[in-house]
Amino acid sequence: MADLVSYGNADRDTEQALIALKKGAQLLKYGRKGKPKFCPFRLSHDESSLIWISSSGERSLKLTLVSRIIPGQRTAVFRRYLRPDKDYLSFSLIYNNGKRSLDLICKDKVETEVWIAGLKALISSGQGGRSKIDGWSEGGLYVE
Repeated sequence: MADLVSYGNADRDTEQALIALKKGAQLLKYGRKGKPKFCPFRLSHDESSLIWISSSGERSLKLTLVSRIIPGQRTAVFRRYLRPDKDYLSFSLIYNNGKRSLDLICKDKVETEVWIAGLKALISSGQGGRSKIDGWSEGGLYVE
């Protein structure tokens, strides 16, 4: 019986994750140069890009370029400043045909799960944004 109750909540959980991503959060960003830095990250309103503010200004990554999400600290960028105690809070977005990664650490396990679930939902749609098939268009939710 519990399985039936949780089964119907998958769409709602994804919806809640996407709302949280649009609101944004301070995530620890690892880069190729320098030490890791806290940056504000958020999902664009059209759900097509991940946006953050860095020392050089506003940056973005189109989700259509992301090929996969790797949980943990598995990339070369993470290995420079390895934090094994934060492995379960870390994830990497692999893009540009596996040549680049955006490496991030969240503040807690719940935040990590929300970011990974939300980003996976968008990336798995293959469009860097939800398709019109599940009720979404450029203007938001539509109902016939």
